[in-house]
Amino acid sequence: MDKPQPGRTTLLIMVSPVPARIGQITKLMTQDSKMPRQAAISLYRARMKRYLIITGDDFGFSWERNEGVMEAFNKGAITSASLLLNCTGTEEGAAMFKSSQLCPGLHLNLTEGSPVGEFDYETLVSTEEVFRGKFALRKHLDLGEINPVEIKRELDSQIKKFIELVGRAPVYVDGHQHIHIHSKVVELFAAALKQHNIRITRFPVEINMAAKEWVNPEYMPFFLAMIEKAHVAKKVLDDYGIKTTDSFVGLSTMGRDMTPERLQKIILEAFEVAESQLSSDKRGFTTCELMTHPGYPTHRILGGFSWGSDDFGCSEDRIHEINVLSSPEMKDFYKQNNIELVSHSILLS
Repeated sequence: MDKPQPGRTTLLIMVSPVPARIGQITKLMTQDSKMPRQAAISLYRARMKRYLIITGDDFGFSWERNEGVMEAFNKGAITSASLLLNCTGTEEGAAMFKSSQLCPGLHLNLTEGSPVGEFDYETLVSTEEVFRGKFALRKHLDLGEINPVEIKRELDSQIKKFIELVGRAPVYVDGHQHIHIHSKVVELFAAALKQHNIRITRFPVEINMAAKEWVNPEYMPFFLAMIEKAHVAKKVLDDYGIKTTDSFVGLSTMGRDMTPERLQKIILEAFEVAESQLSSDKRGFTTCELMTHPGYPTHRILGGFSWGSDDFGCSEDRIHEINVLSSPEMKDFYKQNNIELVSHSILLS
């Protein structure tokens, strides 16, 4: 250890008792002897790098969605995209992965459209041979009416289909409508990722969600219940060695709910909370994922799943997201707050 210089005081900062973190968190700083301990801690945190992953969900939904996702990527507004495998634009989206630097992810889908696996599912699908839907599937899962073998087969089928189309495994896998963190799915999900040597997923917990007064109150019960399940699922993901970002945002800023001011508020809040919890461990940086839904309006009947597109898919809200994400206000915000846009690949290191 270097000797302190004359007239200076070596300030030892130990802000966490966790032994694994002491090497990084315990930092010797030569400062004025009158500097308050908290000020020194704040200075240390300010020097930590902030990495923001911006994910475009529902890639492959339609050619219109694909066009919007690629526009957002080319404008530097997103860094990764999650591909749906049972939609009209799936193969085009896969080809776009291969011809660009867009970070490839799989949007695991158990809730909408037709299954990818060529099996005679008896519980995972309805009598129409399509997935049961966002709420109906969760109900059947809660009642123990979905055969876990069928879930396992569909998980494996979607990962293999992605590899077949893209020519490589996805860098990460997240869940369409966050189905991957359901208590009856998460262990099967984590085991499938581990089997295919995929190490990254989404932890969809936006802090202070209940305080986001601009969110449609009809959506809030689902969000809050899903967040509660995600906290329980996190231990399973950790046990299987599946990584996530330190923080997550985007539940409260979908479609017209997205504004530069709201994005800036929730992103900064997420980083500050992550830094206060020192979740950067030995890396010297913190990470956050922003979930987005860029695109162009999809045709009501001709695009999307086997039955077409919903209202959100047909609306111009997704164009609105492209405009906000690529706005000068957001680019200035990133520069002013030491935020660097990266892809999920940062979590592989």
